[in-house]
Amino acid sequence: MSWKVADSLDQLRAQLNEHAPDRSTASDGGIGDEDHQNRSSDHNPWWSLAGQHYVTARDFTHDPGGGLDCHELADALRAGRDQRVKYVIWNERIMAGAGGPAPWQWRDYNGPNPHTRHLHLSVVPDARALSRIPWLLPGLTSAPSRIVGVLRRGSRGPEVGELQRVLNAWYPHDVALQVDDVFGEATEDAVKLAQQRAGLVVDGVVGPRTRALLNL
Repeated sequence: MSWKVADSLDQLRAQLNEHAPDRSTASDGGIGDEDHQNRSSDHNPWWSLAGQHYVTARDFTHDPGGGLDCHELADALRAGRDQRVKYVIWNERIMAGAGGPAPWQWRDYNGPNPHTRHLHLSVVPDARALSRIPWLLPGLTSAPSRIVGVLRRGSRGPEVGELQRVLNAWYPHDVALQVDDVFGEATEDAVKLAQQRAGLVVDGVVGPRTRALLNL
């Protein structure tokens, strides 16, 4: 079987490598070992799109001395609330993303591996997993803003087109915007959907908090 790691996870690995170029990768992992292959695991290439099989999980080594503290990474993933997150396991706790039980809240984890040497991240098994949009990691790394100022209904220009592309990628089952650089009713409704799911003020206006939500 031909397989690859989901692009969004490679994007995150690249950001973490840039953040901590000397970090240990001793406990990093993509494709599962024999133990993983004998049980249900996102480390196995079970999800496919257009005939390509993907692994939808990666592990990242806890190495504070090398510049990557997974306590900080876990906090950053929780604060960033990226819609690609399916769940995170770290230090005997598990946290689901937006689509899981108790979204963005840590719960006890009693699996066979306590995940104290590495943080496990699984991404959602849909087209969002293949997005290379930079991850927002508040308190750990910073990504340059691609949108300046506030966007609202009536706004026009390439920044609106970027917003429309991101909304299409983030919510493929609910949003199918025409990328026309015009902030109309459909774009406003998509922004409100994103805000509602993240627990933000639902006003359809793309200000700092909504930009952060969408990594814009």
